[in-house]
Amino acid sequence: MIDYTVVAPAPALRRAVGPYVGYAERVAAPLVRREVAVSRCVLVIGWGAALDVHDPRGAAGGATAVTSFAAGLSGSYVDTVNAPGVAEGIQVMLDPLVAARILGRPFGEVADQVVAVDQLDGGTLRDVRALPARLAAASGWEARFALLDRVFGARLAATPEPDPRLSGAWQRLRQTGGAVPVEALAAEAGWSRRHLGAVFRRELGLPPKVLARLVRFERARRQSGRAGADGWAAIAADAGYYDQAHLIRDFRAFSGSTPTRLPAPAMSA
Repeated sequence: MIDYTVVAPAPALRRAVGPYVGYAERVAAPLVRREVAVSRCVLVIGWGAALDVHDPRGAAGGATAVTSFAAGLSGSYVDTVNAPGVAEGIQVMLDPLVAARILGRPFGEVADQVVAVDQLDGGTLRDVRALPARLAAASGWEARFALLDRVFGARLAATPEPDPRLSGAWQRLRQTGGAVPVEALAAEAGWSRRHLGAVFRRELGLPPKVLARLVRFERARRQSGRAGADGWAAIAADAGYYDQAHLIRDFRAFSGSTPTRLPAPAMSA
């Protein structure tokens, strides 16, 4: 059984930080979940029963017995295994460029990885490292969400904005649903295609083409509710896919499932 409490962050943070999702879950036996790839940083700050994160490709980016962690961008899905017991915490989706400022490192450094919050280094991050204990001790969800507002607001106020050429290219990629050609992104930024790729890998963790595919996958998944009426071929075309076969390929890569078997997202990515 799981209970959710969902609220928006403080108005000043809403362009940078997704909704706060507070949760309390009781698990009687190990629970396995499939978590699809997303174009956001998944930040979980929790306490109580821990979970394991497994990369199906056998990569070294998983984690064991974690309660609070940040997940970097990945070209694949992961499986999580919740330990029996009661787990509580808050999950929030962060734009990767915002996550880099909160976590104190280029987001490319955590690509295909799960980084425990208590392993974040640097003296300026002590407030972030202290969040699990402080949230657990707070008196209710309202106080917990207010604490996140303060810590996130302070981190963003103390860190510089990203290079506007990078943030502009990333937002353009998202706004077009991954449809803008890489050559056009590079030209708009005033960079070569090679330099754009290097910057994306360093600051976001994935090359532009993979990120474009991931954004298209998310767009198609958000539209999956109308598949019964319009068909997957129409969704593939609307999401910018060459054909339905390419859509199916990306669903398998990013979710480990076919479009017809993957549930629509509960909340927008």
